Amino acid sequence: MLQSVSMTKPLARVLVVEDNPELGALLRALFVRYQIDGVILTSCEQAIECLARETFDLILLDIALPGMNGLEFCHQLKASPQFRHIPVIIVSGQTGEPYKLEAKRLGAVDYIEKPFDMLPFLRCIMGHLNLPPLPETDIRALQRKTEP
Repeated sequence: MLQSVSMTKPLARVLVVEDNPELGALLRALFVRYQIDGVILTSCEQAIECLARETFDLILLDIALPGMNGLEFCHQLKASPQFRHIPVIIVSGQTGEPYKLEAKRLGAVDYIEKPFDMLPFLRCIMGHLNLPPLPETDIRALQRKTEP
């Protein structure tokens, strides 16, 4: 299912391949807040079709997806001269070093385990997109939300 988040003059374009609707809704809200144009899809097969028509600055990719899994898709992207330049961040509930090492071996630039803390997650995305740092007010608000 194609869900696009857009606004005037986005700072970046992000393709998200994630089958969890709650996480998709959260990312949609974040993208609007930080002027990122995002396309949220639920399968790698949809992402392949989308990449044939559109360009992106970053891909956020789950591992456990219907059909092709995210690691296989990452490998395909990094093997393609057309797409290998796009940074891929794996965002997955699959935890542990073996998954992280395999993702890095296949070309992912980062690996974020779910559930994640919002502040490091946003800093990671903004860093890979070469966007300005988060505003201090956002950092303080996010820190308050994650403090015990």
